[in-house]
Amino acid sequence: SMTKPTHQSISRTLINTLLTLSLALFASLGQAESALTATDLPPWFKPELQVHLVAMALNSDQKTEFREGLTDCLSGLQGILQKEIRRGGADIPKRIKRATNRQYGKFDKRMKASLAPPQVVHWTQYLEGLKVVMAAQAQAR
Repeated sequence: SMTKPTHQSISRTLINTLLTLSLALFASLGQAESALTATDLPPWFKPELQVHLVAMALNSDQKTEFREGLTDCLSGLQGILQKEIRRGGADIPKRIKRATNRQYGKFDKRMKASLAPPQVVHWTQYLEGLKVVMAAQAQAR
C-alpha cells in the first residue's frame, strides 16, 4: 500500500526547497544588492546573516554540508515545539530551550568539522545571528 508522507517529511521537503531556492538566489546575487526586500527572505537568509555566509567563502562540499546541516537543524527545531507540548507536564520552556540548544550544537559541530580555522570565525557569527532571528521568529508566532 502507499505510505502516506509524514508531516515531518513534508516540512523537510518544504525547507529543502526553500533552501535550494535561497542558495541559488544567493549564488546568482553574489554580493550584489538584490531587488528583494529583507522581509521577503527566510530568517536564515537575512542580509545581516548573508554577510557572514559570504565571508565564510564556502567551497562546494562545504555548501552541501551547510545546506544539509541547516535543513536538519531547521526541521529539528520545528519538531521540538510540537513534541514538547504533546509531552506536556512541567518545565516545557526549559525543555524547549535545552532541545533547541542541542539542535544548534549539532549543526555547529557538523560545520566546524568541515571548515578551515579562518572560516570558523564567520561561521560562529552566522550561527549566533541565526539563533537571534529564529528566536525572534518564534516569538512572533
